[in-house]
Amino acid sequence: MRKQPLLWSLSVAVALMTQAAGAQQPATAAAAGETDALTDKARQLYEEGRQAAAAGKWADAHASFLAAWAIKPHYQIASNLGVACLKLGKHRDAAEYLTRYLREAPATKVNERQNAEASLKEALAKVASVTVAVTPQAAVVTLDGTAVGKAPLADLVFLDPGKHEIGARLDGYVSVTRPIVAVAGGIDKVVLQLERAPATGVEGPRSTGPTAPIPPRDNVRTAVLVGGGVVAGVGVGAGVLFTVLATGRASDARRLRAEIIREDQEQNKCPAANPQKCADLSDAVDARVTLSNSALWSFVAGGAVGVGTLVYGLVTMESAASGRSVQVTPLWGPQTAGISASGSF
Repeated sequence: MRKQPLLWSLSVAVALMTQAAGAQQPATAAAAGETDALTDKARQLYEEGRQAAAAGKWADAHASFLAAWAIKPHYQIASNLGVACLKLGKHRDAAEYLTRYLREAPATKVNERQNAEASLKEALAKVASVTVAVTPQAAVVTLDGTAVGKAPLADLVFLDPGKHEIGARLDGYVSVTRPIVAVAGGIDKVVLQLERAPATGVEGPRSTGPTAPIPPRDNVRTAVLVGGGVVAGVGVGAGVLFTVLATGRASDARRLRAEIIREDQEQNKCPAANPQKCADLSDAVDARVTLSNSALWSFVAGGAVGVGTLVYGLVTMESAASGRSVQVTPLWGPQTAGISASGSF
């Protein structure tokens, strides 16, 4: 029958079992030192795993060794856990635990190390071995998004065959990832260079108050046209009103003048005529002049606003969308004032 070189638990088993008084003293002392490194619970789980492995129950052995490893990650547990993973086809995990064992186990364990190397060689034939170099150091290395350690890594990164992503992240730096296609038995190297993240927190000009949103251009144009039209209409309306009032006061003045003339044909000039009516006549004339001037300037203001609104509307017309083109030209002359608009509408 084939021997089982994949399970080496001699040193810990010696420490966990009662030996005859005639056993060699150096071996007993070494085993006692390893026993002291394990807690009682880890020792119990380790022993359960060793017994399950001896019975060929590798799934139970793996569960016990893994529980013991969670309590005490001792290199001797790593060796047995690696063998159990290999038996269950977990080649990547086997490579990791066996590599850990060979890195930490004393060189005096010649036979155990030889067995571990043989098992590791078997596992490496099923996985890819990748050296990961990261700058700067202390960056967290990730495999498919899961952290596997900080750079520089103590061991290789082992990958199951297929597509993977190896990355690195560090506070203050831009995280990077590199795709890799792992091949069974392959050896590769990934170099990751982290760049510093752009500086943040640069303050721009401070605002002394809330900033009002800028209305869309079309809304502004509409508001100007409507507002200009309203103001122009009010100006023209006021001019009409003042003109009507001025006309009424002019009629009053003519009526008063006619009455003064009828009452005194000889003294028909103020103030020699009726003083009261002369005063009323003067007030009527003054009011007509004032109202006439107000009407004139109301028409002028309303007309100016109306013309300005019209010019603005023509200039800001969206000719690109409608195919319209407008040219506005002011007209000034001794007897002419206005604007000339030409183009296609």
